Amino acid sequence: MYLKYIQIVNYKTLKSSIFKFEKGANTIIGENDSGKSNAMTAIRILLDNTFFYNVKRMKESDFSNSLGDWRGHWIIVSAFFDEITEEDKTNEICSEIIPEKEDKEFLKSYIRCENNNFGTLTLFIRPIKKIRSNLHNAKNKEEFEKIRAGISLTDYEFYYTSRSQADFTDINVYNEIVGDFDKGIYADPENANSELLGCKIDIMNIWQHISLVFIDALRDVESELRKPRNPIRRVFDIIQNDVEKESKDSITDKIHELNSIISSIPQISNIGKEVNSKLHEIVGLVYSPEVLVESKLKEDIDSLAKYLSVSPAEQKDVDLLGLGHLNILYIALKLVEFEYNRNHEILNIMIIEEPEAHIHTHIQKTLFDNLKVLKDYTQVIMTTHSNQLSEVSDITKVNVLKINDNITEVMSPCVGLDDFGEKELEQKDLPLSLCLKRYLDAKRSVLLFSKGVLLVEGDGEEILLPALVKNIFGVSIDELGIGLINVGSVGFENIASIFAPERLKRHCAIITDLDAVVSGAEKSKENAATLGKTRQDKLNRLFSDNPWVEMFYAPHTFEVDFAAYEENQEYIKDIINSHYKKEGTKEKHITALTESEAKRYDTVLTLAKGIGKGWYATLLASKADCRAILPPYILKAIVFASQSIINDNIIWKMLCYSIDGYPDEETKEIKEKVKNACDSEEKITIINDFIGNYPDDMFSQFMLSRRELLNE
Repeated sequence: MYLKYIQIVNYKTLKSSIFKFEKGANTIIGENDSGKSNAMTAIRILLDNTFFYNVKRMKESDFSNSLGDWRGHWIIVSAFFDEITEEDKTNEICSEIIPEKEDKEFLKSYIRCENNNFGTLTLFIRPIKKIRSNLHNAKNKEEFEKIRAGISLTDYEFYYTSRSQADFTDINVYNEIVGDFDKGIYADPENANSELLGCKIDIMNIWQHISLVFIDALRDVESELRKPRNPIRRVFDIIQNDVEKESKDSITDKIHELNSIISSIPQISNIGKEVNSKLHEIVGLVYSPEVLVESKLKEDIDSLAKYLSVSPAEQKDVDLLGLGHLNILYIALKLVEFEYNRNHEILNIMIIEEPEAHIHTHIQKTLFDNLKVLKDYTQVIMTTHSNQLSEVSDITKVNVLKINDNITEVMSPCVGLDDFGEKELEQKDLPLSLCLKRYLDAKRSVLLFSKGVLLVEGDGEEILLPALVKNIFGVSIDELGIGLINVGSVGFENIASIFAPERLKRHCAIITDLDAVVSGAEKSKENAATLGKTRQDKLNRLFSDNPWVEMFYAPHTFEVDFAAYEENQEYIKDIINSHYKKEGTKEKHITALTESEAKRYDTVLTLAKGIGKGWYATLLASKADCRAILPPYILKAIVFASQSIINDNIIWKMLCYSIDGYPDEETKEIKEKVKNACDSEEKITIINDFIGNYPDDMFSQFMLSRRELLNE
């Protein structure tokens, strides 16, 4: 048995979310404040008996902001457990969560479960029955809202059920069990749909058989290990009955002897005599009790367990270990505890927030890789920001989060991916998900974290594009939230297939060359142009209907198209002057840059090949400044990838940077306006004025392209 799905409705940023998990180690990836911790907390509220979350701990902010007025709404957390074995079924708790009758449509459309051995457990945080009845009986919308206005958190209850087969993320299901607030309609608590809600259950019985441990990213391991109920003590509680009677008796005898020795120390026994003497002075011989000061170490082995500790073999105390080793040690102890518990529990779940905290890169990868083999009795769910952990993650066990308007969206990179690979890419040898799992190393897995993605085919684009964006617009691609991935080939379709409405909803721009023939150019080949056209046709066929993927084609190659602009030719001339020694060679190549398209084509490719494309791009990156020109296809690719990322503050920063690139006497008036701009309307006016006066500026071109894309 393992946790396969969690539905979370109306909890903080999780308005309507479904998380999918598999056996072994699962990963939740997302930017800061995307909802990772919220998801972990919701799971703990439902399954962690040590996390006492109730009405007294609730806050209004626990309800999703998207609700507007939270009053009357429900928070729902529902777990789906799969592959309940025959052995599991011998536990009466399993029989309580397995539905008596299966809803085939539920399994087919939502869970996609291929077997019948499943169970569900649900928590409804909802108003008490009296409040629900009052809302249901409201005569009109005005009365309905008046009742809602009087609701407080103390009017809520925690209601646990099992066997529900409902997709609570479906607004129609929610409206049926809760109500339609826009219409002032609330469900009748007297006629609740038991099939949707499930059967009431005592959650304490469940908690006795499901073990969940939470390891915080900001954990104080040293303090945890010194607590009375630390992992060592928990393990001992399980195994103490296995300690032989002879060992227990031996310990008891030795403690008894130790107590006698301590008590017989004169200085200790004298304390008792002095206390008796003082009592005689105070109340006299008749009324004063006789006391002894003696050692009373408990002689049972259970009492001694609290003194068990762990320490490094070559050091005296655990606090001498660094934070990284302490974190690893704590995780190891919890796994040992789980191993001893597995014969007593039907499910063990370990939740680890940011396991990379204080741990070296190589140890991160080793730790995660080894955690993946624990599928037999421990299911691991981890949140992470680490590219290294993403590299070794199984992409089929990854939930990727993004947040829009304070609402978390959960995305699975592999939904339908293998079918797409087999049907569209004719991937026959290996499933596409397995290929991508092997392909996404620490560098390439950045696409799982990025808000937008640029896929390029070579070192030239990878090296030069970030420098150009920074020098031209004054912001880095990292600041824009864009991940740039060098595919190292033209096999874009394999990676781009991750981005789709049913998988990752992030804008992915593919930048590639058409290698169109240039008449008269010796290095321009018909074969390259044919391959470029074939590649274009293939990508258009695969992604033309995909709103999350767009292709941007260089007419020739990146190096050649960059050199087509007079401003950019100045940087190339600098490289020619520094690379060649003979003046005649320098003059020949510099002249060729402006003589004709064909000669420029041959000269640029000769220069790039002679220096090496990667090094040539590095030299250009070191020389290019704010005067550089981006070819239109590059500019549009950046606009596409960043369309859902760039906000008014970034646009304003880009404008100010562009204005600063002009002489003061030329832009004195607009700089004064920028300095005094107070509100968004004034800023929009200034931006429009700048675009009107400097239409060829790269910022203006960026904004015009953005407005065209967004139909603004």
